[in-house]
Amino acid sequence: MLMARKARPRRDTKAKSPRSRPKAIQQPIEPAKAGEISLDYHMTLEALRCGVGNQYHVGSMAQAIYMAMLLNQRGYGVAVPELFRDAEGVILRCRQAGLETGACIVDHDAYALLGQVLTLFDQQLAAAPVQELIAVNAKLKQLFSTANAACDGAGDTR
Repeated sequence: MLMARKARPRRDTKAKSPRSRPKAIQQPIEPAKAGEISLDYHMTLEALRCGVGNQYHVGSMAQAIYMAMLLNQRGYGVAVPELFRDAEGVILRCRQAGLETGACIVDHDAYALLGQVLTLFDQQLAAAPVQELIAVNAKLKQLFSTANAACDGAGDTR
């Protein structure tokens, strides 16, 4: 008995060829996608301001801070290092308070500071090529993996 062969799905003729992909990653992210990313982070900050944030929101803001810092180090932005140091301190205090009280909230000054970081990140998303965003994201994953490995090893008392 012969079995009918399933037809392969047709490739979208409008799909980009492999040759055009490298050119695309040398350009900034599409404005609509950058807007989605920006809106997500700004809504996260609003959740922290309004007192409905949780550890997920804190982690998301930490990611934005470190992405902005790494992009700044690569020449995308002109922020001073103190901005990132202060923002990191704010988010670490917010995380600790959340662990102790269950409420992840930022005050007015922290909100303004984190807003500065997000404004910078918005500008970076509009200017940095996709390949830079990919590289910075990979660097961030590497840093967190190394930090997590160090934390896992620190508790080992064998």
